[in-house]
Amino acid sequence: MAYQQNIPQPTDKIKDSQNDILNNFQGIKTAWDINHVTFDLGDQGKHKHVTLPEQGAAPATAANEIAMYSKQSTLTGASELFIRRESSGNELEATGASLGAIGWSYLPSGLLIKWGVSSCTGDDTFVLPAGAGIPDFTAIYSIQLTVADALTTDIDQAIRATAFTLPGTIRVYASNRSTTGPATVGFEYLLIGI
Repeated sequence: MAYQQNIPQPTDKIKDSQNDILNNFQGIKTAWDINHVTFDLGDQGKHKHVTLPEQGAAPATAANEIAMYSKQSTLTGASELFIRRESSGNELEATGASLGAIGWSYLPSGLLIKWGVSSCTGDDTFVLPAGAGIPDFTAIYSIQLTVADALTTDIDQAIRATAFTLPGTIRVYASNRSTTGPATVGFEYLLIGI
């Protein structure tokens, strides 16, 4: 039976509306028990888990409140967790990621992390993977490059970033003190930005 919000009416007699009232209480309990500890046990009022149906658009927020919701990511094509700041502010994708040897991930703060492997020779340009499903940086805060050449154990290899151009071009310089001319160096990278 459907919930009846206008039961009982002032003119109703309890004996006549008792079944409707009972059905309403049963309906409330059934609805409450979805995702919650039932209210007749210890821990009542707490969530067992939270299920967020996918939204078509970011919900509006007022001052001093934020929204957490599920929405389809334009990057991953899957339902992801989003956070919207107060006063219908910025929308942050909190769980979008592409996990692998070369990948990226958003943090709930809005930070974007990218990592991977590549190589360069001498004074070179390295372009981060780009395209559909890969977010671009709008600002970069940290670049970490580490020599990771599996073909050699030469400890004289070095790699350093000399410039960065948005959305994702790194000017790098590779060197090897034990050889003359430009060195080819494999490296791992980790970049943090937004």
